[in-house]
Amino acid sequence: KSHILKNMPTETESVAVEVNRGLLKELEDMGFSMARAAWALHHSGNSNLETAVNWIVDHENDSQFDKMPLVEINIEIESPNPSDDTTQARAKELREQARKVREEEETKRERERENERIRAGKEMMETKRIAEENERKRNIALRKAEKDEEKKAREKIMLKVNADKVERKRKLGMPTETKSASTSTPVAPLDTKRI
Repeated sequence: KSHILKNMPTETESVAVEVNRGLLKELEDMGFSMARAAWALHHSGNSNLETAVNWIVDHENDSQFDKMPLVEINIEIESPNPSDDTTQARAKELREQARKVREEEETKRERERENERIRAGKEMMETKRIAEENERKRNIALRKAEKDEEKKAREKIMLKVNADKVERKRKLGMPTETKSASTSTPVAPLDTKRI
């Protein structure tokens, strides 16, 4: 009265699960994989679509249910009555509910991706700002070092020039100025026309 189907590679579960063929078909029509639908029907006791859909949603991230179990398909099932508007309406409602759940999950994932992009962008901007600040500090330090070096070079040149002046005056027998003389008040030059 029932038979076992093996549907998937060699990694099938060793436990056989009984599945209502009509409910299995409806879940597949709603977009769920055969493996997930079979597990959902097994764990919900083949009771109804809503319970099976809720089980699928609750176990959406459990990868262990991606493998197809051994399935006993009950072939003594009442055939669906297409004229039964309530059943069709309920199935439509469940499909819509499952679609909304998938959309909400996708929206949530998109929000998380957007937040991650924003965070990464801020982090990149902060890294760039720090690098620019460090470059600016290096440039300031380099300019200061260059100015200090130029100042020392000028002072060295001035000392050399002054030393050369003193040496020339000494060679010519002229009095050399000492630091005290150079800091005293200057004497007005003699007016040679008066003499």
